[in-house]
Amino acid sequence: MMTAIQQPSLAARVTVEFLGTFFLLLTISMVVSQGQEMATNAPLAIGVVLLSLVYAGGPISGAHYNPAVTICLCLTGRSRWCDAIPYFMAQIIGAMSAALLAMSFQEESANMVDPEATVGFVAEAIWTFLLVFVILQVTSARQKNNQWFGMAIGMTVAGGAWALGPTSGAVFNPAVWSGLALEGKLPWDHWWLYVFAPITGGLVAVGFNMVTSLTTKHHSD
Repeated sequence: MMTAIQQPSLAARVTVEFLGTFFLLLTISMVVSQGQEMATNAPLAIGVVLLSLVYAGGPISGAHYNPAVTICLCLTGRSRWCDAIPYFMAQIIGAMSAALLAMSFQEESANMVDPEATVGFVAEAIWTFLLVFVILQVTSARQKNNQWFGMAIGMTVAGGAWALGPTSGAVFNPAVWSGLALEGKLPWDHWWLYVFAPITGGLVAVGFNMVTSLTTKHHSD
């Protein structure tokens, strides 16, 4: 009897490889740019984020995030050669996109009306995107009854605090911002940043989750 097996589509797999490599390189770039004071914690920050990315993307693409890993998995039959080129492209584009974003975080531009607010908004939005994306992935039906979803979510927040704390405060949560603002630890006049950036990032994550949830049917006897 022939049965149909639902598997993640190529679009879903390539999207996950892009996102995983993007956030891996963004984390590396941001923690390294913080200088000697971050040097001790940099490997831990990078490892924490990578662990979350593997948890989130593993069931979809295999969570390669590395062309060398893709080649080795193809050679051992654990990945298909027909996926290699799309994976390579997603990984390289993801890394280059993250590098450009990291450079914009680290350099002030005379063309910006308010560089700190603009960079802060992007930082809060981009990491809230990752947080919501990880939550949606590790709590999805394909990963039902797993025992580690809380660890993946917590590590995503921890990695964000290491990577973007000096840039925006690494809040990722309008409710947390309100408390910190009341304590005088964050400015009230940037309320729009800490309210709308997380909401924007979260909504974009929902859209990406719809793509990574796409499946194709494979028939087996």
